[in-house]
Amino acid sequence: MSEYQRNARLGAGEKLGYAVGDAGFNFYWIIIGSYLSYFYTDIFGIPAAAAGTMFLVTKIVDACTDPVMGALADRTRSRWGRFRPYLLFGALPMAGAAVLTMTTPALDGGGKLLWAYGTYTMMMLCYTILSTPYSSLAGVLTADAAERNSIFGLRFFFAYSTGIVVGALTPGLAAYFGDGNDALGWQVTMALYSAVASGCFITVFFTTRERIQPAPEQKTRPIEDIRDLAGNGPWLVLFALAMIIMMTIVFRGSSATYYFKYFVERPDLMGPYIGVQMAAYAVGCLLSPWLTRLVPDKARLLMLLMGIVGTLSVAFAFIPKPANTGVVTVSSESAQTLHATDLLGDNTTEAGRYQWVEQLPGAFWFDRETKALASDGPHLVIGAATEQTDEKRLFSVSLLDEQGTVIRDSADWPWQIVAMFVLNILISLALGPKSPITWSMYADAADYNEWKTGRRATAMTFSAATFSQKMGGALGSAGILWVLAFFGYRANTMQQDASLDSIVWLQTLVPAFFAFVSIGALRFYHLGGEKLAQIQRDLQRRDDRDTADCGPEKDSGDAEGIAP
Repeated sequence: MSEYQRNARLGAGEKLGYAVGDAGFNFYWIIIGSYLSYFYTDIFGIPAAAAGTMFLVTKIVDACTDPVMGALADRTRSRWGRFRPYLLFGALPMAGAAVLTMTTPALDGGGKLLWAYGTYTMMMLCYTILSTPYSSLAGVLTADAAERNSIFGLRFFFAYSTGIVVGALTPGLAAYFGDGNDALGWQVTMALYSAVASGCFITVFFTTRERIQPAPEQKTRPIEDIRDLAGNGPWLVLFALAMIIMMTIVFRGSSATYYFKYFVERPDLMGPYIGVQMAAYAVGCLLSPWLTRLVPDKARLLMLLMGIVGTLSVAFAFIPKPANTGVVTVSSESAQTLHATDLLGDNTTEAGRYQWVEQLPGAFWFDRETKALASDGPHLVIGAATEQTDEKRLFSVSLLDEQGTVIRDSADWPWQIVAMFVLNILISLALGPKSPITWSMYADAADYNEWKTGRRATAMTFSAATFSQKMGGALGSAGILWVLAFFGYRANTMQQDASLDSIVWLQTLVPAFFAFVSIGALRFYHLGGEKLAQIQRDLQRRDDRDTADCGPEKDSGDAEGIAP
């Protein structure tokens, strides 16, 4: 049997090389999923409702390109294989499109919207040209179930690890590079991310090999591939599941920036919150092999995990607004007075000694330095901002005893914020295994399709799945902005009543609803256990028979278009 056998064991270098690719994608995806809505409304200045419609329209167009890309990739023949060439030649166009998307030219309202439509559509088209072949590549490296679980686990560990970096550091990097110019800061940050991502995609090209190939005599049209998927019951369930779970994730991620800016009134915690979220995703991802051994039925395991997500998200909704923000962000063109009682809580008297502190911004949220101010009274007068760099300043205050020892520090988190972070971690731990488990299920569905029909369409299977994910992302992104607009959201002003309530619901109850809906969808998935094992045995026998019929000369990698 050739080294390119169906159930090949993969070396550590190839596994790591493939996994690095998802790190590259998440330099883009975390921006799209967690920060782009905020960028369009609060940085670029596009109205929420218009931005929501833009997200939906462009994502529908983008999602429809996935099956087209899948059909194209399945029919690509090159000395490097079907999927790898796209990672080599698509990296730089993707980088350029991303930087343009985060560029804010001086245009009027209509011009800004037109720019957003054009650049975002171009970025997502480039993303599809890269992501569809990349996802499909996992289905042709090997058919061994344990090896697949291993590469999917590594892939999503790299994805979530990158998410920690991008989620936690982006606001600080944008502030650091912008030096008071938010638009420039976001653009430069995206340029940095794009350069690193391009290196990741090229690494995948040079470290992986395509082993599983369609039968030489297979000649199909894209419409036949789509017809096969329409008759693939397990894949149809996964199609619906991907859309539902993606809405859960997007609602949580994209609403977090609004939640901490307007409800918690701690915009400085946006990065830490999203960074911790991604860290918990990564840990949950690493737990997936252990969880699948504990609960071998993947559908049942996902039902359990989504039940935890839904229940904890409902509990999240009952966390009240912090009584005091602890750290106040000053952004004003006129002088204003800060009161110690506002930062330390209502039970603080104005008697005593105080130490006012300005928290100086750094490139990263965790390296922020502090500067003690001369004032030791219960009030601090802040002069009007005289320069652009003075427009966003962070202040906190400590209550001291007679010896100068700190009794209370307003920078210490109140229990409400601690509870928010704890629940965020627990929910994200439960969501973390979702990606490696479901993508492994997609590979199983592709094998089921080949077993049932005799035809293999790996890229079409994965691209159609990506289509559903993007539709879920589109509905989630658009839904957030539409809800905000409906309840009277106005960027960069304090939200009140229904507008503020809607931000809380988007972070808590709405994700809970979709988590519970996903449990209902999973009840219809019945591919697993002995049935999967029998499918792999049957497909291996077919491969052995085809190899014997073709003769040893057909075993050459170059003869079949496999990368040497």
